[in-house]
Amino acid sequence: MPDVSVTPLGHDLHLIDAFMHGVPEKLACYLFDTPQRVLIECGPSRTIDHLFAALDYLGIDDAGTLAVTHIHIDHAGGAGHFAARFPKARVAVHRLGAPHLVDPARLVASATQAFAKEPLGKAWGPMEPIDPGRLLVLDDGARIPLGNGRFLEVMYTPGHARHHLVYYEAESGACFVGDEVGICFPHGHAVQPTTPPPDFDPHLITQQLHRIAARRPAFLGFAHYGLHADPPAALAEAEERLWESVAWMEQHSVGEGTTEAFRRWVLAWHRARGMAEADLAHYENYTFWSLQPAGIRHWLDRRAPAG
Repeated sequence: MPDVSVTPLGHDLHLIDAFMHGVPEKLACYLFDTPQRVLIECGPSRTIDHLFAALDYLGIDDAGTLAVTHIHIDHAGGAGHFAARFPKARVAVHRLGAPHLVDPARLVASATQAFAKEPLGKAWGPMEPIDPGRLLVLDDGARIPLGNGRFLEVMYTPGHARHHLVYYEAESGACFVGDEVGICFPHGHAVQPTTPPPDFDPHLITQQLHRIAARRPAFLGFAHYGLHADPPAALAEAEERLWESVAWMEQHSVGEGTTEAFRRWVLAWHRARGMAEADLAHYENYTFWSLQPAGIRHWLDRRAPAG
């Protein structure tokens, strides 16, 4: 496996493979190599050396801002390590996520519990606390400057997580969607929602999908993984699959076999629509299956009764 995978996208923008869990095409980071450099996502600490190697390859010896879409450990687990490596950089995060980067103990404990049933659940590495003075605390409508009149526009997008942000950049037309739209591995280019507890809310996600569509982005930058060049199709598929997943959980009882039944149903859906077996294996191996039905069930159990 190579240590570095960098793809130029034009407009001073690069896609960097973070080699999360030591495998390719599992987490994408996006670097604007502009006068005020901004990196979107950093991944967990255990494999952040792959990111550092890519930045070295690009000749990056300083950074302006690390902007995380949300504080889940696969996106922001290495933020403290990044701050130590680049002591002049700020770490941009939604205001609801900021306290957990200053004191990550609860976040790490929550992740440990959430991923307990996953084969790679312990493969994240530690989180280092970040000095609150290093944080750039964001909310809807904020801007992160890139230099030369360019900036990232911040959209507050709860639904996947209450501290989730999406970033839009006008010159490139890029919209960096984190996990809000779902996962979209490049081999199959089919979108699958990601629905972990405790914050998953399909109504909020649907609102965000419509807001993203209204921006008419040129492409979506998925964290998991890479570019989708047909945003209207991706967003429509995300909404369809979101509500089909909710309907499936409404019709199935909770039990030890729920995760496996959900996994089989998802893979059968994609197989019936012609996805190649190699692409199905990519989805299967790169999805944290136990979290998906758990998040939907959590939402179903706490939603207000109809009527």
